[in-house]
Amino acid sequence: MAKATPKLESRKDINTGKLKQTNIPILIDFSFDGKRMWIQSGQNIDRNKWDEKNHRVKPNYIGSVEINAIVASKCDQVNKIYRDMILAGKQPNVNSLRNALNGNDVKDKKTLVQHYEEFIEGYKLKASIGTVKKLSTNKKHLIEFAKKKKINLDFEVVDTMFFNKYVEYCLVDLKHTNGTVARNVKVLKWFLNHCVRLGYTSNYAFKTFRYKFTEPEILALTGDELMKIQNLKTNNICLAQVRDCFLLMSYTTLRYSDASAIRKSDVADGNINIISQKTKSALSIPIIPQVELLLDRYKDISGPYIMPFISNQKMNEYLKKIGELAGLNRLVTKVKYRGSQKLEETFKLYEVLTCHFGRKSGISIMFNQGVDSEMIRSISNHKSLSSFARYNKIDNGFKAVQMNKAFGQIQQIS
Repeated sequence: MAKATPKLESRKDINTGKLKQTNIPILIDFSFDGKRMWIQSGQNIDRNKWDEKNHRVKPNYIGSVEINAIVASKCDQVNKIYRDMILAGKQPNVNSLRNALNGNDVKDKKTLVQHYEEFIEGYKLKASIGTVKKLSTNKKHLIEFAKKKKINLDFEVVDTMFFNKYVEYCLVDLKHTNGTVARNVKVLKWFLNHCVRLGYTSNYAFKTFRYKFTEPEILALTGDELMKIQNLKTNNICLAQVRDCFLLMSYTTLRYSDASAIRKSDVADGNINIISQKTKSALSIPIIPQVELLLDRYKDISGPYIMPFISNQKMNEYLKKIGELAGLNRLVTKVKYRGSQKLEETFKLYEVLTCHFGRKSGISIMFNQGVDSEMIRSISNHKSLSSFARYNKIDNGFKAVQMNKAFGQIQQIS
């Protein structure tokens, strides 16, 4: 049994997060043989002019007759194609119906994987190495998923059932946590949006894909712990240099990718002036006394860069040794989820110390010193308010100081 039902697209406004209210595409929800596909009608209408119950434009809207007729014709068209396939002894599927509607020859079409490869190639010149790696990894997961589940990987199979199986594959087969699954879904939707924009597919089913998860708690050093690293004495030149590079990231809140790329020519007029590799935006970080001492320590270093950074991976190894020598033994618990399963591990702080702790610690310390949040954000260059807000965890000691300051003038209860 097949059924074609006109419906409004459920796209949300990127600024408000609410359903769009104007100029919304009218789609055809076509259900058949336990499958489902979305078809563009080519017509748009405001939400308040749509009769949700009867699946048509309200009759009091000027032009409703013409629009409803066009949409009805599209419904008739897909129903006829479906019936013709059945009469011809063919088993209709999303791919064959889509191609019949579009008049496309499947043999002349590029595959989803080929389009993904082109998508990645297009970003190699304008995105960071990390972004390209993320896209390549996502493509690899899709290919392996399709192979394991014996799915013909094409745009038309990407529906709710496909999504549910893909999430299950990530959780069960790849052992991904919820955060990793959510990032995989986000990257997949990024690629599919690109394909829709360029007309490679008109399958909008992916718009409904959602995988929510709770962001893990930000782990960061306290001011005292950062001082322990700064005051660490060592005769090991490599450890001393890694310590200093970490301090630079802490006092500037710069990511490893940006801090390691600072050139001597980027330092001028009391500021470090760079273009962020991740956000591609200009940054100007004031050189505070702690940073000035670090720069002075390495003023005679050879080469174009201000500090002797080594690879991120190698720095992370050395930082754990530095943290251990500095006595960073505070117990910290990492909590993650895989589906509904809670995964909890406790470590000594030095065991999880990495380069990114520098940026996180600098931001966290400023919060706990009462620095205005917008000022911190202008320094840290966070584009996402939600990711930035996770750093705003004020410790109880600072809360007590501020509460005593606020209520100190009120006479104590006798």
